[in-house]
Amino acid sequence: MVQSNSTDFSILYEENYRTVYHFLLKISGDPEIAEDLTQETFLKVFTFYLKFDPERGSFHTWACSIAKNLYFKHYNKQKKEFGSLSIGDLISDIEVNPEIPENLEKAFLEKAIKDSVESLPEPEKSIILLKEIKRQTLKETAQALGISERTVSRRLISAIALLKEKMESQGLQI
Repeated sequence: MVQSNSTDFSILYEENYRTVYHFLLKISGDPEIAEDLTQETFLKVFTFYLKFDPERGSFHTWACSIAKNLYFKHYNKQKKEFGSLSIGDLISDIEVNPEIPENLEKAFLEKAIKDSVESLPEPEKSIILLKEIKRQTLKETAQALGISERTVSRRLISAIALLKEKMESQGLQI
């Protein structure tokens, strides 16, 4: 294919769009992020097509490699913007009402957190239970769930964000 031939590129785009999109959807878990990053991926593919070497791998492997790099760039940017959250942060950030006795309020908050954790989908629920509540290491959590440490780390951030959303939807000020 010659880079200036947009017909050839549009064929590659049509043939590989779904593969790249589903790859990004699998690692991000978010259709909007997957869609945006798929578009960015194909912009990079078009820009750097002359660097593609079919002897080193297939086109879709190369495109998914670019997609993976864009995802981690996006992920790291998000992590810097929102910081590293933990359940301890969620609990300490909840506003305390001085009119409610401390014991009763603490019990209420603990139950709300437990109920929110229980309502999370898998594997997010298991990751929070193992990593944050049972205080297992990334390695121990990854081994228990049969996934990589990187996946545990990535999903922990999204799980805590989801937990925070659930708690806020229940009227808890976080």
